[in-house]
Amino acid sequence: MVLSTIKKGYGSIPFALSYIVIVVAVAHLAGLALPGKWFLPALNASLFFLLFLVPVSRGEYSYAVKLALFWAVATTIVQILLSAGWPWLMEEKVLRGTLYREEMLHWVRTGEGPEGDISLFLPIHLRHFLIFCAVSLASGGLMSLAMGAVMLGYMNFYVGCLIAASGGSWITIVFSWPLWSMVRVVGYIVAGTALGAVLLHRQGERDEKKRKILRFMIIAVALVVLDIILKWLLAGTYQGMLNSALAG
Repeated sequence: MVLSTIKKGYGSIPFALSYIVIVVAVAHLAGLALPGKWFLPALNASLFFLLFLVPVSRGEYSYAVKLALFWAVATTIVQILLSAGWPWLMEEKVLRGTLYREEMLHWVRTGEGPEGDISLFLPIHLRHFLIFCAVSLASGGLMSLAMGAVMLGYMNFYVGCLIAASGGSWITIVFSWPLWSMVRVVGYIVAGTALGAVLLHRQGERDEKKRKILRFMIIAVALVVLDIILKWLLAGTYQGMLNSALAG
C-alpha cells in the first residue's frame, strides 16, 4: 500500500518533499522514544529508502541524488536543533556522538587531532569511503543510507553542541559544518546512488546504465578528492575561527 502510493507519487516534488519531512519527523520521534541508539538511524534510512529506490530503479539517478540531498539537509536541521537544545537527550540516541563531540571539541580548542593533520585523516577518509562503496553495492543503497544516517548523526550532534557551547555565535552557526564536509556528503550520495543502481536498476539498455553509473562514480570520486584537498587547505583556518567563537 505505502510502496504503491510512493511509486505513483514519487515524481511529484511536493509529494516527495512532504514524504521526506514526515519520514525525518517520524524517525526522530520514534528514535527518541525507543531504547538504544540504533532505531534513529535505522528508521530514518529505511523509511527514506522506500522513496529513494523508486527513481534509482528507474534510472533517474539525478532525481534520486536531489531527494537524498534534501533528506540529508532535513535530517541535519532537525538534529542540530535537538542537539543544541537538548544535548543530554541526543547524547543517549546518537551512535558515536559523545566520542566524536569530544574529539572535535578538543581539536577546536587545541588544534590537535586528526581533523587538521592529513597524515591522520586521509586513511580514515579512504577507509570510510571504501566501506561506504562496498555496502552501497551489496545492499542496493540501503545500508549506505544507514551508514550515512549514522555519520550525519554524530556530525550534527557535535555541531549542535558546539553552537550551544558558543552561546549561539554566528561563526559557529555558519562554519561548524565545514565546506569540505558538505562536499563529502554530496560525493557520498552520488556514489551511493550509482552503486545502489547496480542492484536496483534492472530495466533499460545495459550499456547506457553502465555509462551512467561510471559517470556518477567519476563525479563522486572527484568530490571525495576535493573534500580531502579542501580539508587539508582550510582546516586550520576553520579551527581558528571556531576556537575564537568558543572562547568568546
